Amino acid sequence: MSRKAKVSESQNIFAGGRNKGAIIREQLLHYSIALLSVALAVGITLLLRPYFTAAPAALFLAAVMVSAWYGGFAPGLLATVLSTLVINYLFLHPLSPLKITNLEILVRLVVFMITAGLIIWLNESRRTAQRKAEASLKSLRESETRFGRLTESNIIGVIVVDLNGLIFEANDAFLQMLNYTREDLRSGRIRWGEIVPLEYIEVSERSIQELTITGSCKPFEQEYICKDGSLVPVLLGFAKQGDRTIIGFVLDLSERKQAEAEAQHRSRQAEVAQSILQMLLEHVPEGITITGGPPDFPIIANSKLAQELLGRASESLVGISSESYLQLYNLFLADGVTPLTLEQLPLYRATRYGETIRDQEYIIERPDGTTITAIANVVPIRDSQGQIIGAIDCWRDITNRKLIEEALRQRETELRLITDTLPVLISFVDSEQRYRFNNRAYQEWFGHPVANIYGKHLWEVVGEPAYQGVRRYVEQVLAGEQVTFESEMPYKDGGTRYINAIYVPQFNKEGIVEGYAALIADISEQQAALRDRKLAEEALRDSEERYRILAEVSPQAIWMGDRDGGITYCNQYWLDYTGLTMEQTAGYGWINVIHPDDRDRVLKTSMQAVANATDYEVEIRFRRVSDGSYRWHIVRGLPFRDQSGQIIKWVGIASDIHDRKVAEASLQQLNEMLEQRIQERTAQLEASNKELESFSYSVSHDLRAPLRHIAGFVELLQKRHSSTSLDQTSQRYLKIIAETAKQAGILIDELLTFSRMGRTEMRYIILNMQELVQEVKRDLITETPGRIIHWHIESLPEVQGDPSMLRLVLRNLIGNAVKYTQTQNPAEITVGSIDNENEVVFLVQDNGVGFNMQYVHKLFGVFQRLHSDPQFEGTGVGLANVQRIIHRHNGRVWAEAVVDSGATFYFSLPKLSKKENE
Repeated sequence: MSRKAKVSESQNIFAGGRNKGAIIREQLLHYSIALLSVALAVGITLLLRPYFTAAPAALFLAAVMVSAWYGGFAPGLLATVLSTLVINYLFLHPLSPLKITNLEILVRLVVFMITAGLIIWLNESRRTAQRKAEASLKSLRESETRFGRLTESNIIGVIVVDLNGLIFEANDAFLQMLNYTREDLRSGRIRWGEIVPLEYIEVSERSIQELTITGSCKPFEQEYICKDGSLVPVLLGFAKQGDRTIIGFVLDLSERKQAEAEAQHRSRQAEVAQSILQMLLEHVPEGITITGGPPDFPIIANSKLAQELLGRASESLVGISSESYLQLYNLFLADGVTPLTLEQLPLYRATRYGETIRDQEYIIERPDGTTITAIANVVPIRDSQGQIIGAIDCWRDITNRKLIEEALRQRETELRLITDTLPVLISFVDSEQRYRFNNRAYQEWFGHPVANIYGKHLWEVVGEPAYQGVRRYVEQVLAGEQVTFESEMPYKDGGTRYINAIYVPQFNKEGIVEGYAALIADISEQQAALRDRKLAEEALRDSEERYRILAEVSPQAIWMGDRDGGITYCNQYWLDYTGLTMEQTAGYGWINVIHPDDRDRVLKTSMQAVANATDYEVEIRFRRVSDGSYRWHIVRGLPFRDQSGQIIKWVGIASDIHDRKVAEASLQQLNEMLEQRIQERTAQLEASNKELESFSYSVSHDLRAPLRHIAGFVELLQKRHSSTSLDQTSQRYLKIIAETAKQAGILIDELLTFSRMGRTEMRYIILNMQELVQEVKRDLITETPGRIIHWHIESLPEVQGDPSMLRLVLRNLIGNAVKYTQTQNPAEITVGSIDNENEVVFLVQDNGVGFNMQYVHKLFGVFQRLHSDPQFEGTGVGLANVQRIIHRHNGRVWAEAVVDSGATFYFSLPKLSKKENE
């Protein structure tokens, strides 16, 4: 459009150059008219001078007006100047020199000039307004021309609407947009209110208000109702023309809306595809690897599961090539031995040679040394020209599947073995009535190998007569109904046997019967046994009769009751014993013969048993009618239930235990006498223990005195005689005497300790065994300087016991471990515990010389030693003390050992209760 305007403007400029002469001629004409007008005014004024004496300038003003009207400002100015000169020279001072000295004349000339100038200005304003009007008119005509061309071009819809909403003019574009015709327009059937949907009425009314106020409205979007009822999106703009006419411009937005919708759809599809891809990479239960394009085809995406299966969950594989991939992992063929080469790598084959890989198995060795079996499916990605631009590798870990397949094969073998060993015929028949599975029993039954039966029809195996006998059952099961029946079937020996068959239909996912499983049992023997059933029933009736007779003559009371415990039957023994009739006993009448002191207790026990549906047993004193005495009976009641578990009656017996109760009372009296005697014996033993303790003290004192004398005299002899005065044998004798006396003193101390352990009163407190072990360890370390001992002391629980006694236990056991590991360098000593249900077991383990388990029974006896004194010192009392202390704590003590491989000593203590722990 702008290009056309520039061409037109250029043409106008050239046209102006060509008409330059005409313009000059037009200007000369205007000036000529000005000269002529002044000349005419001069001539007429001179001619009519007598009449213009008072106003000689009147005609000259007319000359100025004519000059300004036709010529504009310049000719009008020329006429004014000429008229002023002529008036002054010819009419105010006729033929006088051009001098103005008279004020009156000067005023008249000035007034003339002002009046002439005003006339010139008015004419110039008129000419300017006329030119503008002509230009506006020309612009309007051009605008009308352009509007008409725009309307006729049908680029947009144009409508003309009155204030009542009637569209009385519209171009073809608008009519085609709404599928209306010119006839519809001329007939007035197109109205604004009918083509605007209700949801857009408010928007349109706001636009009309804006149009009313400003004369136009901003373009806005809405929809119009087409003639066929469909909606079309449009862009509207309105302008007011006059007081009652509105011009509207309607642009069809269908294509733009469709394009926007398609763009949004494509954008949403792209976002969804990206989200799906990301979700797949994050959550798909397969390893997915995607490569980029040539030349290296690097990995551009890798699923999270792929990285986890490869053992590199925290590392990204993006960016590495197939060669690097092969270097990062040890890949093997399915045999697990042959390494995978680059040419065999599925990704490499797909990206380099365009191969599509299906279900290739290979083994992956991960960084932690574990291996997995993977199956790969790789597809190359090609562009529109068929060039390979990448590949997608979908692979999954089938290690578990391989294990499951192997397990299934094993399971199938086991099931085959089980079904082959079952004494019944098991088979599966498909919907075409062909055998698809049968166990070995078929071979034994029909005499045909199992393989020969597979795939054959029923009638081919069982024979036509037998098939006709079971045909209706086969049809029922193939219709989806489970069938159970009994029939005869031919046997391999030519005879027949009686069978019990169960047919169970097998449905597929669509609910269609695809076959049935058959379980056939040989019940020929059961049929034979059925003949004996009636005889057995008759025998049962005879047995019941015998039982009734037995119950009647039984020396015990036998009774039955209803579900609420009320008596419904009693045997003759009860009736004879109590003197009651059956009517008096029925219900709860039996309570009347119970001892009054027992009634509440018995009634409560029986009612609780009925309420809880449990067995019960209670001792009761019943009154005997013969002498009125009460005798003890033990009554037992059991509920009798039906098949659903509901109690239908109670059955019980009452046995006379009076003699046993009398014996128990006598025994109780005897026990009380024995208890009294035990207490008396205990008092005597306590007195003896005190005397023994006093004797032990005297013995220890009396034994220590001579031992001290022996040691003292040996020491005096050693000081009196120097090493030179006694030979080596005498010195050795003195040394042996001194050591023996010292050992005898230690033995006396150990014996005293051992004797006191059985009598010392125990002081129970909660002990921290960890601290107790550490104390013993510190004492032993100071006694064994220079030895290398590796201590392994585990966390030990708290227990309840006597602190001094348990410290002696630990001192003996850990001291023995230190003593019997002196041949080891380094020594290994472990102190730990084992938490059992009701006790805590402590252990002391070493790597010392150990002992022979053949003599373990002697280990905890007094003076029992399994090693000689020269090698390991000891008295043989320490472990006896350990055993006595642990037994007083209600615990156990034992040991295990291997010669030259160490020993482990165990002792247990009762576990603290939860309350004590708190």
